[in-house]
Amino acid sequence: MGFSLGFVTFAALVLAVSAAPTSFVLIGDSTTANGTTPNSGGWGNGFCASLASGTPCINTAHNGATTGSFVADGFWNISLAAIRGEVAKGRRTLATIQFGHNDQKIAPPESMGTNMTAMVQTIRALGAEPVLVTSLTRRSFTSDGKISDALGPWADETILISQQQNTHLLDLHANSIAYCEAIGPDAAHRLNRLPDDNTHLNVNGTIVFGRMVADLIKASFPSQLPVIPNAQLSFNITHGIASF
Repeated sequence: MGFSLGFVTFAALVLAVSAAPTSFVLIGDSTTANGTTPNSGGWGNGFCASLASGTPCINTAHNGATTGSFVADGFWNISLAAIRGEVAKGRRTLATIQFGHNDQKIAPPESMGTNMTAMVQTIRALGAEPVLVTSLTRRSFTSDGKISDALGPWADETILISQQQNTHLLDLHANSIAYCEAIGPDAAHRLNRLPDDNTHLNVNGTIVFGRMVADLIKASFPSQLPVIPNAQLSFNITHGIASF
């Protein structure tokens, strides 16, 4: 067992050293943002903590944002400034984009898709790589233990834009639904920011879904990114086992 642990540690160090110098900029709404107040809290902190020490991971996501308001309220300019800064350092810069929770409330999926397409094209023009992420599921269940999913059309639109624009895609929506249904309502609700908040995450929820995003992006960019393994948590996620 001692040799195995040493090998895993050595492999993680080799990965961190050999991967190209990479930076991450996170773009989205409150389910990506780092939040510690009611009606906030996403997977961003957990994802950033899954990266090798010293890897820039800049979370520009904002509570309540739609693809339209994110631009109109100036948060997009903050994202672009962060991207420009990392690209200027000669670092490979990946920009994740996850919206849907608030776009759903005001406009059809196609409206989000139009805005998302413009974001993808602007990020590429700056020399960075856009990575589209489907919406983290809400942890609302039907009486038979299935997720009550209203975000599906917005997740589908994200998938469509990824196909049209030929970007990497992380299907967080499908994977988070599968995991929440596997662990069941009681365990899923233990990840809530507040007891009756089925959208936002507490610290444990951030750890779980941040790791889920880390594993998805690692699979999408095999042997390229400085993602540090967490074998036990990844095993629990892929096998539908509650960690908290």
